Amino acid sequence: MPKCGALLFFVCYLVISPWVSAQQFGGTPFATKWRQIRSDTARIIFPEGLDAVAGRVAGLIQRAAKSRQLSLGNKVDQIDVVLQNLPVSTNGYVSLGPFRSEFYLTPSPNNFDPSGLSWPDQLTIHEYRHVQQFNNFNNGLSGVMKKLFGQEGYALAVNAAIPNWFFEGDAVYSETAFSPHGRGKLPYFLKAFPALWASDKNYSWMKLRNGSLKDYVPNHYDLGYLMVNYGVEKYGYDAWRHITKDASAYKGLFYPWQKAVKKHTGEKYTGFVHDAFEYYKGIYGTPTFAPVKGQKPLVPVNKKILTHYRFPFQLSDSSLLYQKSSNNQREAFYINSSGEEKILRVKDLSIDEHYSYRNGKIVYAAYENHPRWRWLGYSVIKILDINTGRQRSLQQKTRYFSPDISADGAFVVANKVSLKEVSTLVQLNADDGTIIKEIQNDSVAYFSIPKIKNDSTVISVVRKKDATTHIASINLRNGTIENITPPSKTIIGTIDLKDDRVYFTASRNLKDELFYVDINTKKIYTVATTGVGSYFINSDFGKLNWSAFTADGYQPYQADVATLDWQPVEWPAFTESSARFFSGAPPPRLAGTIENNFESKPYKKLTAPFNFHSWRPNYSDPEFSFTLYGNNILNTTQTEIYYLYNESDRTHTAGGALTYGGLFPFITLGSAYTFDRRSLAAKQIKNWDEWNSYIGVQIPLSWASRRTYKAFTLGSNYYYRSDFNKGPNADEFQALKFSYLAHGLSWSQQIQSTVQDIYPRLGYSTNLQFRHALQLYNSWQLYKGLNLYLPGIFRGQSLVLNGAIQYSGSRQRVFGNRIAYARGFAGRDSAGAYTARANYHFTLLYPDWGFANIFYLQRVRANAFYDHTVTFNKNNTQRTKLQSVGGEIFLDTKWWNQHPLTLGFRVGHLLNPQPQNSRKLFFEFILPTNLIPR
Repeated sequence: MPKCGALLFFVCYLVISPWVSAQQFGGTPFATKWRQIRSDTARIIFPEGLDAVAGRVAGLIQRAAKSRQLSLGNKVDQIDVVLQNLPVSTNGYVSLGPFRSEFYLTPSPNNFDPSGLSWPDQLTIHEYRHVQQFNNFNNGLSGVMKKLFGQEGYALAVNAAIPNWFFEGDAVYSETAFSPHGRGKLPYFLKAFPALWASDKNYSWMKLRNGSLKDYVPNHYDLGYLMVNYGVEKYGYDAWRHITKDASAYKGLFYPWQKAVKKHTGEKYTGFVHDAFEYYKGIYGTPTFAPVKGQKPLVPVNKKILTHYRFPFQLSDSSLLYQKSSNNQREAFYINSSGEEKILRVKDLSIDEHYSYRNGKIVYAAYENHPRWRWLGYSVIKILDINTGRQRSLQQKTRYFSPDISADGAFVVANKVSLKEVSTLVQLNADDGTIIKEIQNDSVAYFSIPKIKNDSTVISVVRKKDATTHIASINLRNGTIENITPPSKTIIGTIDLKDDRVYFTASRNLKDELFYVDINTKKIYTVATTGVGSYFINSDFGKLNWSAFTADGYQPYQADVATLDWQPVEWPAFTESSARFFSGAPPPRLAGTIENNFESKPYKKLTAPFNFHSWRPNYSDPEFSFTLYGNNILNTTQTEIYYLYNESDRTHTAGGALTYGGLFPFITLGSAYTFDRRSLAAKQIKNWDEWNSYIGVQIPLSWASRRTYKAFTLGSNYYYRSDFNKGPNADEFQALKFSYLAHGLSWSQQIQSTVQDIYPRLGYSTNLQFRHALQLYNSWQLYKGLNLYLPGIFRGQSLVLNGAIQYSGSRQRVFGNRIAYARGFAGRDSAGAYTARANYHFTLLYPDWGFANIFYLQRVRANAFYDHTVTFNKNNTQRTKLQSVGGEIFLDTKWWNQHPLTLGFRVGHLLNPQPQNSRKLFFEFILPTNLIPR
């Protein structure tokens, strides 16, 4: 990644800095009570009731900080870690601006992602590795940027010097090295590049780095682990410590990362990458998708649109049910009868890809969240009747995952995760969702993929707290658990139950293969399949269905169970995980027994409310500003203190703003004092200082439910301006004191977008604003706007209609214009205006091309537009019509392999030129709004 150089790097900071941080603000319920545990390496902040989890996280971080294995340096700065138990999604991050980390504690329903290791343990090892990275990359120019601009400046510097694939690849390598599992040992995680090689898709390095809207491209986690692991294999881990130290210091003028790799490996960067891929190709051999005898694909492969088929269920001898999604279609349930495909229903928004089917009923878990407290998520069971197409929810505000329904439709079983991060197996009444039975076991970390055998028995994949996994039979009557397979390090994926066989996917060598175990004899068998991994297994009507992972997506396969060449497997060969894809001598594991000797104390919500972390200059003609930014650790306060100089009127302004998001409404307030304003009035110079202040409340609601995202915002602000006349003519002018109220209301709703959608395929938003003066002036302004998103002729195209009306009352119009005029026309002073716009957006091509690791062109798209605006005076006696047509070209790009920017060019024709400007054609460049920080 190139170094910007002194001046260019400063410009980069002004342009790119809006992207370095954007986390959930004010998303935790006000009633949450927080506690803290402190050590010399971290402060763990957590909700009441999670003392044991917090203590283990603190101890594990302390152990990781003291370890000298795989060291990136000796610097240790204390980090604030916030444990979030309310989200139902699985995630974690470390941010700068401010320096903090958040752990989403709910484990993933997918056994393969991330692994069978205790989720808090794996999250701690992975995320604390990012802390160690940030602690030790504070060198040279990166350190200078931190001193000059604070944490956000430092974040930009290290992210410009060190590629994101190293950040994540090194963290995955660490979790693999320091734990019994880790994604670097899982074929599920490692399958991406072998799938490309099997399909002979040799993409350019820049395409692998930047991704594609057209093709399947592995992400920077997949790429990063392979590169880091190869570096260790070839040069030892110390090489990475030296490379990152030199790169973060920006040794050399350009391309510090590439130069550091060359210096410490002796290889050019391109040679290093080439050799790494050749190394892995040698390990994998030549994967193939050549058909295995008796196994056949169920649908033709779509070579144009990346398409996934998951969980193929046999409905009859000739009918198939599956879950399908693509780069231009939302995830939905389909029925394929004798080759004819019919959509059943678009799936509700979901973070759990699993679903089950039995006797005409589909059951799955959908995602919902609290409208105001965005951290508070839910996983709600949905039951869909495939015969009627009707769907219903099984209660609300639940945390259930991977449900299954009984053959008679009387009850449902699911995994439940409590707010104390305890997993239980629940049996629910399928009519009203009441809990019939709830089973908990102290040795079980997670009841995964439960399958109903009969009224009293459930088969489930059990993740143990000792990081082993096995298939077990759970008695619903007394809660006893009987092992079907022995606990092992081999991760077991999805399972299916047919008679006395449990079919499942598990690791075998470098591939996830299909297995079954006989419940009675406890014998295990496997069968070889095509491709690099087989998943989502199902058996019925004498057939076995699954999805093979390919570079064209998950593809459904089928075979007759009786004709498959099942081979017996000895248990030692299965339980000893053979999917070892790790270079270097494994260091001592960090996990294991950790004594909790930490004292827990209350944590006040308003601890360090300002917490200034970054400062940044900005120039937007004609204003130069310098702003100090602050956020508290719980992310409920945002603070700005700034100085602004206006070159046009040569004024200086000092001001500040504060937003508090810990209450149900946001509270905002701000004040700015401007010195030495001047104007000419009544042939005299008026000189004054101006003080502007405001206070307001806002209720921001946004939530996901069913198949749409919704947002509603209601707010009101009070503004006050006071002028202080000065100079020789001070007494000649009235002292101005002026206040007004501004009210706003907005509502939007849209369906989920796909990868190739330019705008939502269906959606709308409306906005209502009203401002009125309270003192001195008798003036008001009303604005109403509407945006409508409709599908185009072809998928991925959008028809966007915009309409707005604005009207100002009274003779004195003191409020600025808010309406968008027809493109090509300048705004004008008028009592009122209305405008209508029609836009048709469509993609021209996906170049997936770049150069020099600086610029990457992902998509070229166009827009044809027609604009119609009418302005009118107070009595509607004078009307002016403004109309224009034209086209726009947009380039969706990425810079330095990670920063997205959209640039455009507009050509238009004025249908009714104005007397003051007789031109008809106009040309304009379209710059992204995020070029302007904050």
